[in-house]
Amino acid sequence: MTIVEKVNLTTGTGWGSGPCIGNTGSVPRLGIPNLCLQDGPNGVRFTDFVTHFPSGLAAGSTFNRGLIYLRGKALGREHKKKGVHIMLGPTIGPIGLKAAGGRNWEGFGADPYLQGIGGAVTVEGIQEEGVIATVRHLIGNEQEHFRQVGEWNVSDWLRLENSISSNIGDKEMHEVYLWPFADIVRAGAGSVMCSYNQVNNTYACENSYLLNYLLKEELGFQGFIMSDWGSQHTGVYSALAGLDMTMPGTIFNDWLGGKSYWGPQLTKAVYNQTLPQRRLDDMVIRILAPFFFCNNKGVPKENDNPNFSSWTYNSYGQQYPLQKYGSTVQQNWHKEARSKFSDQVALNIAREAVVLLKNKESNLPIARTNGIKKIFISGVAAGADPKGFNCKDQQCVNGVLTTGWGSATVNNPYIITPYEAISQKAKGQGMLVEFSTEAWKFDNVEELAANSDMSIVIVNANAGEGYIQVDNNYGDRNNFSLWHNGDELISRVSQRCRKTVVVVNSVGPVNMERWIEKESIVAVIFAAPLGQFVGQAIADVLFGDVNPSGKLPFTIARDDQHYVPLIDTLNGSRSPQDTFERGIHLDYRFFEKNQIEPRFEFGYGLSYTDFQFSDLRITEIKTPLKKLEQSNKYLPAIKLDENNVLDPKVALFPIGTIDPVPGFVYPYLHDRNLSSPNNNGGFDYPLGYKPDPVPRPPLAGGGAGGNPALWNLLYEIKASITNAGRYRGGFAVQMYIEFPKTPSSQPTKVLRGFDKVFLDPGEETQVKFNILQRDLSVWDVMQQGWIIQNGTYKVYISTTSRENKLYGLIQICC
Repeated sequence: MTIVEKVNLTTGTGWGSGPCIGNTGSVPRLGIPNLCLQDGPNGVRFTDFVTHFPSGLAAGSTFNRGLIYLRGKALGREHKKKGVHIMLGPTIGPIGLKAAGGRNWEGFGADPYLQGIGGAVTVEGIQEEGVIATVRHLIGNEQEHFRQVGEWNVSDWLRLENSISSNIGDKEMHEVYLWPFADIVRAGAGSVMCSYNQVNNTYACENSYLLNYLLKEELGFQGFIMSDWGSQHTGVYSALAGLDMTMPGTIFNDWLGGKSYWGPQLTKAVYNQTLPQRRLDDMVIRILAPFFFCNNKGVPKENDNPNFSSWTYNSYGQQYPLQKYGSTVQQNWHKEARSKFSDQVALNIAREAVVLLKNKESNLPIARTNGIKKIFISGVAAGADPKGFNCKDQQCVNGVLTTGWGSATVNNPYIITPYEAISQKAKGQGMLVEFSTEAWKFDNVEELAANSDMSIVIVNANAGEGYIQVDNNYGDRNNFSLWHNGDELISRVSQRCRKTVVVVNSVGPVNMERWIEKESIVAVIFAAPLGQFVGQAIADVLFGDVNPSGKLPFTIARDDQHYVPLIDTLNGSRSPQDTFERGIHLDYRFFEKNQIEPRFEFGYGLSYTDFQFSDLRITEIKTPLKKLEQSNKYLPAIKLDENNVLDPKVALFPIGTIDPVPGFVYPYLHDRNLSSPNNNGGFDYPLGYKPDPVPRPPLAGGGAGGNPALWNLLYEIKASITNAGRYRGGFAVQMYIEFPKTPSSQPTKVLRGFDKVFLDPGEETQVKFNILQRDLSVWDVMQQGWIIQNGTYKVYISTTSRENKLYGLIQICC
């Protein structure tokens, strides 16, 4: 390949300069097309005839890895049918450090183990369908405020000079934030997206320690790193620091200007020898290897290319509608990507994601035989938004909640609202149904509640990506209150109706203290954004067609002060610093460490039936290694021909051959007169950059996901579970490990396994968990490696992070 061809694959063609949200250049001579990059983690964005899948948070709430894997396959299959080459998902960062974080709903939950398993099986499912998975965001993107300079012209935000810096210590970097990325690398993820924020005061997309060392060296990542849209801030610096693809190619806040840090600038850097050609070769190999790996039959056929446009829903239109340029062409073929498989997976995820938090005196499931003859359904979230089910990036929030807002959104092909689904089931039992979406004037609401046998109040709370503000929520949530006056509505209804059921449909935890303990609140369920089947899933659980089996993927606190606060003011600083002071004590670990009783803990979720646990067995498979052994040396580097740096005239823009499109980023030079770098040390290379490859991996590295020994199976844990109740049901059994106390720290209990089983009444089965070397390891900052400490490890078979049913001991000593 020529230098121009190589550069063409590393650089996006610009915002709107192609059918997808991101598009690379092509190499027609070799049959390599413009690569289509498209959101996202919950379905194919900006097109029609696709499924709106439940959110990542809903998938995490199922605690069902097999179902999460099927969700990945369904996502990959629909992206493939739409001609997408690179899917921008799944999301495993943010990890959920801050409960008010705007994008927490995109990930699988506030635990590194849960995020890692969810991310890994999703990657496997996506890539088995022939689409490259892009795991986002690396790393520390735990809030939306201040993620980008110039994103908002709001009060003192105008003074922002640098994106917020997530300051992460070495131990928590490895044990918490980087942990799930090891899982996705192990699963073979083709791409990772670096985030907008700084990490320890260096932008993530030009942080050589983060990209080159931690991800590529320590975790052995073989794919390519792409920038988030506009998160690149330098040219040669970012290339040397490990960035392999820039998206969308143009510069933040100048999307249609055609200016790029790469494109012709990258071509120029190779010709004037500022950037070694071997680094450019490495970028292209990293891009093409997963491309051919996922397209195992070779390059895509013509019908494998995009059959939709992200910029218009019209069948025909100008080729470049944002630039208002080009002839009229077919833009959308409206091809059907949905299937019975997708529908079933999406519906099963939605059903299994519903979490039963309270069920006083078994008032659920609802049945006329229990004296329920008249139902009153209330709440804005029960019905449709007046604007409809779809609007730009799902900013229509005055109705049922299917998603948060931002780039991870999907058009709803249809929605069965909670009101419709509940009323249909109620009418099927001969019940009367009343309905109101009034949230501020309560006269009629109170009267309807007083005259009903049961009231169902459906409320929500929303959030999303930082480029959108809704009701002054700039991505992140301003508080933990319910939207649409939901808390007051619950209070008014529950004062008049002695059997009130509350359905909380939310992107994260909400404060329930105002009403949760009221006698008249007989049941509460929680549901993360459930996609298009939100109403059906909620109704199925309320009426007992589905036995609830969801578990909370985060902790709900009694006091908002127990959550990590957002940094939402500059306080005189132009470069805000966000120091992650809780270290490794994320979510439930913090509550455990400080002996704080939450309202509902991580992993909590009730069922309509009862389960019993017995017969814990621990079998040693392999003796743990106290310290890891150094991995073998790297294989010899592949040496490619670097003598093809020809006269710059071969890379000049082919005037007369190409009619340049406004705003389109081309790889060609515009001037053959290139200045050479100052060979007297004048170029300031990134801190820590080493031009020569290292001979062997670091102690923690040496394989996909880190040192191969980290993945050794050490112990096998088995236990029996019996359905001792009256209903068939599913149960997510959780395994936690408590580490031994050391002179410098108290014990830390962490999730290290989960398994979901479905049992008929009286049925018994065995659950099995594998404990790997990494599951018992801690990061030693001094040795810069994973070690296993001497001492007693407690293994808990649990129903929640606090409620342990069985426990055993693993003794590790000298």
